[in-house]
Amino acid sequence: MNENRHNAAAHYRELICRHERMLRWLCLRRAFGDPSLADDYFQEVALSLWRQLPSLTPDIPLRQERAYVKEAARFVLGHCSRKERHDLKGLQAEMIIVLDQCDRDDEQLLNTFIDALPKRERLAVGLYRVGYSISEIAKFLDIQPSAVSQSINRAIVRMRNMYEKECNTINRMHHEQ
Repeated sequence: MNENRHNAAAHYRELICRHERMLRWLCLRRAFGDPSLADDYFQEVALSLWRQLPSLTPDIPLRQERAYVKEAARFVLGHCSRKERHDLKGLQAEMIIVLDQCDRDDEQLLNTFIDALPKRERLAVGLYRVGYSISEIAKFLDIQPSAVSQSINRAIVRMRNMYEKECNTINRMHHEQ
């Protein structure tokens, strides 16, 4: 019995380690950029995954496992209340909206957009995506917080333009058929 429990705990740790970045990002988006609320959401998701562990066999292909974990997280997060944060800047809320639109359509497309950004914007967005605040990013990049906000704002505009261009291309292709 203890061996089964030990195996389950090891499987759970590996599962969380493999998907922690994705899960934390989903939780951060649901929490509208609030790191403490995102941590609470992450705990809810982790607990749910522990309960669902018997339905996840260790030999499941990674792609299937990722899809299962992502869907399970979205289900749990759908039941988490959205906390209204009037103190968040429009930048953060808008950033989340833009990234949500892209993520719903295609996570790889989002990564392509981010990869196409200039270096400073790519770094700022990357750090922002994993939960760092504007002031923390500023310290890391050794620039002013206002410069970080400007970089992220420029990235938002660029990514929105890339997204709209992609949508227009797809719509044009459908109309031509």
